[in-house]
This record gives sequence, C-alpha cells and structure tokens, in this order.
Amino acid sequence: MPYIVSQKRQQSDLCSYSDQVATGVTAVERKKIRASESRVLSIEDFYRLGEPIVSDCIEGEMACCVAIIDIDRLFRISETYGSDCADHVLLEFGANLLRFSADLYACVAHLGQDQFGFLLVGMDVALATEMLDRLRQRLASCPIGWKGEMINLTVSIGAAEIHGRETFDNYLNAAEQFLFMAKMSGRNQVISDHTFATAAH
Repeated sequence: MPYIVSQKRQQSDLCSYSDQVATGVTAVERKKIRASESRVLSIEDFYRLGEPIVSDCIEGEMACCVAIIDIDRLFRISETYGSDCADHVLLEFGANLLRFSADLYACVAHLGQDQFGFLLVGMDVALATEMLDRLRQRLASCPIGWKGEMINLTVSIGAAEIHGRETFDNYLNAAEQFLFMAKMSGRNQVISDHTFATAAH
C-alpha cells in the first residue's frame, strides 16, 4: 500500500547504538526527535515531523533509515481473543517500542492496523539492521498480558536507508518492499538493503 497522508543484549545493547551515533546528530535534529519521544505518532504527524528531519539529514550528509515493523499475525489474536484484545496489544506494543527505543534518535508512529513506522537518525543501514534485530528479539521476549493470558508476539521488519531526495511515501514504500520479503520468507526477521548486500558477498 502506498503511504499517502490524507490521514544488555537487553536495554544496554540498544543504548550502545545511541552512544555510537550521538556525536553525529545535530542539536536541531535532537530537538525535533525529542518532540515526538513521549508518544507514538499518528501517520500524519510522522510525515509532518519526519519529512523535515529527513531533509536536514540529506542536506547535512547524515545517515538516516526508515523501517516498518509489522506484528506477525495480529488477526489471529483478534480472532482468538477479540478486537478489544487486539487494540490492547497495539497500545502495549507501541509503548514497548517507545520504551526500547528511548535512547535512540528515533521517531515511532502507528501507520495503521498492525504496522509501525520507525525513523532512525544517525545510523546507516548496516548499524540499523543490527539494532533492529536486537529490537525484534526484545519485543519477542515481552509477552503482553490480557485477562490473565500472556500473549507472545513476533515481528517482521523491513528497513531501507535514505540516500537522496524523494517523497516520504517512497521511503516508506522501499521499507515496505523489504517488509514484504521478510514476511514471505518466514516472518520474525529483519530484511534490509544491507541484508542483500551481505548475502551477495
């Protein structure tokens, strides 16, 4: 789908990525990203905040990546436990994403249904792929409670590095192509342009 806006091997592992990129992130970008850190953005706000951040990164020749995180088989949770449970899972999952990425320079957004957007500043796709795989593992290790049940989740992630000026839709569509590959090849994994570059060598 085109995204059009008319609408610790634990925490210490993720913190270490922030340490690696902190010196390359400008004060302006930090301010813009910190404006979004307390909540999961709507898709409209993701575009509104994301587009100028990407533009600044390109102008400043700073690495920047976009990812789409998809909850695997959310529809089965809805079928098994009901739509209220699925809504609860989405809220808790979004909160986990914010918590686990709190020390990264990242914007988190709910794109709709079972998909979340992730804009990462200061990371090339190789570093982002490694970080996202750690994030995938952390999310899988945090089941979400619902009326005495613990619901285990896995996620599929597609990530793409932003190389030049295009529409924000195009950046998300590139990530979505990699997400589709991750889902078609078994789910519960990260696929990016770095994944293919590594496999080719």
